[in-house]
Amino acid sequence: MADSSPVLKVAIIGGGMFFDDVIGQSFKDFMRGGIAGCLTSIGMSHLAPAVAGVKVEVCAVGTRSEKSGTAGRITEWFAQDFPDRPVEACYGENVWQDILHRHKPDVLFVATPDHVHTQPILDAIRAGVDVITEKPLCLSLSEADEIIRLADSEGRIVAVDMHKRYDPFVRDMMSKAETQYGTINRVRAVLEEPLAVSTEIFAWAEQSNPFAYVGCHWLDVVHHYLRVRPVSVFATGQKNLLLNWDQHHQEIARRRNTSPDAFKRREAINSWDSIDVAVTYHNGMRGDYNNNWINPAEFEGAVNQEIEVYGIYGRGLVDQQDRGYREVIIGDGSRTRNPSFGGRIRHHGGELEIFGYGKASIAAGLLAIIRRRILGESIESLNETYPTATSQRDIVQVIEAAGDVIEKNYQCWQNGKGTPVSALLTDTGYELCGL
Repeated sequence: MADSSPVLKVAIIGGGMFFDDVIGQSFKDFMRGGIAGCLTSIGMSHLAPAVAGVKVEVCAVGTRSEKSGTAGRITEWFAQDFPDRPVEACYGENVWQDILHRHKPDVLFVATPDHVHTQPILDAIRAGVDVITEKPLCLSLSEADEIIRLADSEGRIVAVDMHKRYDPFVRDMMSKAETQYGTINRVRAVLEEPLAVSTEIFAWAEQSNPFAYVGCHWLDVVHHYLRVRPVSVFATGQKNLLLNWDQHHQEIARRRNTSPDAFKRREAINSWDSIDVAVTYHNGMRGDYNNNWINPAEFEGAVNQEIEVYGIYGRGLVDQQDRGYREVIIGDGSRTRNPSFGGRIRHHGGELEIFGYGKASIAAGLLAIIRRRILGESIESLNETYPTATSQRDIVQVIEAAGDVIEKNYQCWQNGKGTPVSALLTDTGYELCGL
C-alpha cells in the first residue's frame, strides 16, 4: 500500500560551520521523525498531532565549488543514515537555480555567506518555494524591501533563523523584562566570535562585518521582545589585527610556538576587528551592541556572549557563554560548554539526535511552512509564530546604517576629526548627520 503521508521537500544551499554545528543534524532528525517531537521547545506542542504525519525529505544540497567537494561530503554524510533516500550534491555559482529547476523543492534553506542571501531568496519565491534563511536576512534595506514585497505578492513564507529568540534563558528574561524591571533604560549586548571565523572559516569576511554577522542576533531579541523601533544609530569600529594580518599572524604563530605557514590565510584582511553600535529607540531606550570576530582560540568558550537589561526597578543578565558547565581536559585547557544550543543525545535503542534552541529555530520556520502549505492556514495568521522577513526590516536598516556610519567615522578619525557621524533612521532608509 502506497504511503499517502504529505511530504515537505527541502533543498539546502551552503555548507559551512553552522551546517556542521546545527543545520545538518537537525535535518537528519526531521527526516527520521518529522518536526512534531521538538515543538515543545517553541511552545507549539499542541500542534504536534496535526503535523506528526508530515514527512521531511532533503532532496539536494548545493555549494559553489565542485573542487572543494563540500556538497558531496554532506550528501555522503546523509547517506550513512539514509542509504535509500538519496540527496543529490549540486555545484555552481548560482547552484540554487539548478536545484529549483530540477528538484522543485517546497523549501529552500539558505545557508550561504551573508552577501549571497538575497538572490537565492528572490529566485525561490518566484519559483513558488518557501524559504528559511540564515541570519541576517540581507545587508541592505532595499534588498529587504524587495524580499518582503515579493514574498507578500507571491504568498510565500520567508523565515529567518534567529535562534536566540528560542534560548530558554533569554526568552525567560526578555519576556518578563518590562513587567519585572519596569521601564527599560538600556540594553547591553555582547557577541564575540573566534578569530578563526574571520581568518580561516569565512573567506568572505571582507564582504561583511562582525555586527552584521552576529550583532543581528541581539537586535532581533531586543526588537522582538521589547517591541521597540530604532530611530538613530551611532557606530565606531576598529581595524588593527585583520587589516595587518600579514604581520600579526606571524606574531601569533610565535606566541603559539608554531609555524606561520600553518595559517590558512596569511595576507591582510580588509575587515573590521570589532564594531560598537549604539541604537536609540523610539521610547528613549538605548541599545549598546558590542561585536568582534577576533576572540583568541584560547578563550574558554566557543563564543563570548551576554545580554544585560537595565530597568528602573531592576535588571537582568544572561551570560550565554558561561552556563555553569565547565571542564578541564589535557591538551584543551579549561572550557565552558553550552549544550542547550546544540547538544547531542543518543538514548539506548535510539539514534543520535540534536536538541536545543538552534534546532528549535529551524523547526519554527518549518512549522509555519507546513501550516500554510499543507494545513492551509493563512500567512497573516502565522506572522507572530516565527521570525518573518518583515520582522527583520528594522534590523537590516540598523545593519546598513551602522556600516555606513562606521566607515564615515573611521575616515574622520583618520583625518583627526574624531567620530562625529550618526544616522537618523527614516521610513525609507537613513540620513547621515554630523558630516
